[in-house]
Amino acid sequence: MSNPPILIIGAGISGLVLAQYLRRHNVEFKIFERDSAIDARSGGWGLTLHWSLPALRELLPEDIVERFPETFVNKEASARGDVGRFQFFNLKSGDALYNVPAAERIRVSRVRLRQLLTTGINVEWNKSFQNIESTADEITAHFEDGTNYTGRLLVACDGSRSRTREILYPEAQMNELPVQLLGASTLYSVEEMGGAESIDPFIFQGSHPDSNVFLFFSLLDTPNNFENSSKDRYHCQIIISWADSQGIPVPDSNADRIALMKKLTDNWSEPFHSLVHKLGQDVEVRSIRIEDWIFRLGRAHAHPRAVLMGDSAHTMTMFRGEGANNAIVDVLDLVKRVDIDKPGSFDTEALKSSLAAYENDVFTRAEPSYLNSRQACLDAHDFSKIEGSPLVAPRDLKKSG
Repeated sequence: MSNPPILIIGAGISGLVLAQYLRRHNVEFKIFERDSAIDARSGGWGLTLHWSLPALRELLPEDIVERFPETFVNKEASARGDVGRFQFFNLKSGDALYNVPAAERIRVSRVRLRQLLTTGINVEWNKSFQNIESTADEITAHFEDGTNYTGRLLVACDGSRSRTREILYPEAQMNELPVQLLGASTLYSVEEMGGAESIDPFIFQGSHPDSNVFLFFSLLDTPNNFENSSKDRYHCQIIISWADSQGIPVPDSNADRIALMKKLTDNWSEPFHSLVHKLGQDVEVRSIRIEDWIFRLGRAHAHPRAVLMGDSAHTMTMFRGEGANNAIVDVLDLVKRVDIDKPGSFDTEALKSSLAAYENDVFTRAEPSYLNSRQACLDAHDFSKIEGSPLVAPRDLKKSG
């Protein structure tokens, strides 16, 4: 094979953005995803895109950029130019303490964004990545179904539980933070919202100064937002979390988890109290252990034609919403360092140099986001530390060198 394709492991945000860029430039690629379909693990998550938006527009075909509104959780708010205030509240008094400003910011449904990014892309579904073989000139990806594919570069976009990362850095371990989180999504009528929809068209957060229990509230969809949206209900994501030092175990049963959420928020002011206490018994509550990880520069591995991108390279806590933004700019950094239109860019020494420069760009930019996200997570559960915390500070792009 004189010009093997670029192999992309994982059809998350970074993998699909890279695939769209390669499609736009007529570069051969293959993209693989372990799930059976785009919505197999949709989960109910939103993404806040801010400083990565210029990069996203630069990377994607114009027709995809024009369709961004198809992904908005609140098209009406976005159409009027509302970027949200992203307020932080004292959940005891109900006072708004901080706003998180942004010149530009959109809130999107993760599953809708992925659906948009699959336009014109042939994703190989049900492909569980297993192992890698390398030569000086090529790299081969092996899958659990017995198939294998050979390319000139393998880009690992396979998420926080990256199999590629396990292969390249077998000693790598996720860092477990001392925080426990319970999350649920539900449909609420205007009456059940109790005015919460007027606080912010996208998200808000807060903490109780006595209990140090944290709230994150997000709108995932709004009435009549899309043809298949509820006509009279808001789709909401409700997350509460607390520090391990409180010694509060997470129950095994769903009913007991709902009961715990209500118990921990019983002293909250309105409308925050009711947002939790109106959760129905049929709502699924997920328990999530907060973890993070970032690669380190200068660590050699056995497969020099493999490189990490997005969550596989830098898994961040959700408390600043910077993971997806960094993942998108990772793509831009890669295609700026590796000239995909020139076959000579994939010669062994040229590629080695380009990937080293790419990793330096990513680490220089992503490490501050990673550290700020970790600190924001810790501060969110200690009310005395919120003032001046990265939790309530602006999100800005740190330029790579």
